Amino acid sequence: MSLPKWLVWLGCVMLLLVPAIGGPAATSAALHEPSAGGLLEVKHQVQGNDVLIECFAAQFPFRKGNGGGHINVYVNEQKVTEVYTAAFIVRGLPSGKHVIRLELVYNDGKVTGMTHEFDVDIP
Repeated sequence: MSLPKWLVWLGCVMLLLVPAIGGPAATSAALHEPSAGGLLEVKHQVQGNDVLIECFAAQFPFRKGNGGGHINVYVNEQKVTEVYTAAFIVRGLPSGKHVIRLELVYNDGKVTGMTHEFDVDIP
């Protein structure tokens, strides 16, 4: 086989192998990379005894099931819930000062390292 034909053949083989090598494995690995350099932006607002929270994490998959992730919500160092949406409400906090900590975690248990903590004062 001449060199040009061999190079064409090698190129075709590589085109066939690239999706097999980089397909699902690459997608799976990309799902567990920290989003936007590990940045988690949070906005919150106190309304009575409730705290309205909105989270922004680029390309983090807020959803149940495989390939998804959730937020572990802690109030005063106690885990109170897991949330699968970027916006949610922490309801019924008693009067006083509270520390809320949010931690983004993949559903398969892998930790993202993205956390955010803030204080609220409930009247």
